[in-house]
Amino acid sequence: MKALIFAFIGLCAFIPSRLLVAILLPLWVAQRLLPTELQPLTYAGPIEVSPADLLIVLLMGRLIFSIAQGRRLVIDRPLYLALGIYILVNLMAALAAGFKFGDAQFARCTTSMVRFVSELSVLPIVAQMVKTQAQAKFCIRVLLGTLGALALIQFANYFGASRGIMIGEVQGLERGEMRCFGPVGDSVGVVLLLGYLASLCFANLPAAALFLGGILLTAGVGAIFATAVGTGVFAIFGTRTIAVREYVKKRLWLLPLIGLVGIVGAIVVARPMTATLLDRVGTGTYASSGAQRTVSAKLAAAMIADNPLLGVGYMGYERMLERYGGDQYFDLAHPDGATANANNQILQSLTDSGFIGLLAFGLLVFCSARLLWRTAARCDDRLIGTFFFAACLWLLTQLFGNIAAVWLNPASFVARLTWIALGLAVAVARMIPVEETRAAAMAPASTEPQPLAA
Repeated sequence: MKALIFAFIGLCAFIPSRLLVAILLPLWVAQRLLPTELQPLTYAGPIEVSPADLLIVLLMGRLIFSIAQGRRLVIDRPLYLALGIYILVNLMAALAAGFKFGDAQFARCTTSMVRFVSELSVLPIVAQMVKTQAQAKFCIRVLLGTLGALALIQFANYFGASRGIMIGEVQGLERGEMRCFGPVGDSVGVVLLLGYLASLCFANLPAAALFLGGILLTAGVGAIFATAVGTGVFAIFGTRTIAVREYVKKRLWLLPLIGLVGIVGAIVVARPMTATLLDRVGTGTYASSGAQRTVSAKLAAAMIADNPLLGVGYMGYERMLERYGGDQYFDLAHPDGATANANNQILQSLTDSGFIGLLAFGLLVFCSARLLWRTAARCDDRLIGTFFFAACLWLLTQLFGNIAAVWLNPASFVARLTWIALGLAVAVARMIPVEETRAAAMAPASTEPQPLAA
């Protein structure tokens, strides 16, 4: 099996880069379905290497070669500066953690940083390899298609798990509290949230219903809360898209009927999908989960209080649990089965690199949201503009709605989606001035550009 995977990677060397960057997300999903013995595929010292990592190495080699040949590096200066500051601050935190807590803590932090930077490298790779809007649209379609497949897998697991047919992860069958996660794991709800918001921005209600059903099947309070926040954010800004404005204008009379159908559907049709959600409320599982998260936050607060400036090092929370009494609450022999992080991105940033790290994180989110928003506003292609607008709403939802998870960490599908979306935004932003100049030369002098083509 490994030989076949290596053969596939070898074959990728002959595939154009614009196609390889489009299949990165599907490959990340597919490799989660490999047998356990193939996860990881190999090792580079203490670092696990997956098939997607080998593909990233191949693409990075092409990127370096193209720059050596004299091709200009495509960048967005504010975003790249924010990323550089974020990485530098966390490297400083790792060094400080090594001095304070020893070599083991330093090794843990630097290994995590290497994993983070290796996945972050997807951003400049996508930005450099996607050269036209047609290529960007192809990547967006593949991305949204992958999200749609993940949503369908949720329903396949829901109807097939009781018959022994499962794709990826399904939890709680033995307790009668089924929770569907599929290949992505428990972050699938927030991953599907991007598809849900994109469907709303495209005014595609059937697709939005599909994604919403997939989110509900996780029975995760964090994902459902984030979806509620995302829906609220869309309600505030959604009419900025042409598709939504046209839908409301043409079908305003249908809105009360849609609302009625939604209520009836929630009562009659969605009840089986939300049975696990109701069971978890009734049996107190949510209370238990909340208690765990409270303890995680309490331990994180203690680490932050002792190390306010630079924290305990990037992703150093897990190794510090024993020092801060984590053995009273968690089985430290299997920390990933209980908690390996602060279960909140703000707390995690403070734990990783203190208040300096939190400022770096805030700057990174601001520059990312700014890039997505401005690219959506300036792009005259409806598909591209609408996608980036939805991606911006999704990023804001992570900040304000995804409060029960750490989403900007290595191996997080939420982070991987973010890097791909930002890479596409950098690529498209580079194209816009050229295409606007060409359009201005061909158009009548009275033509006015639209503020938001999405």
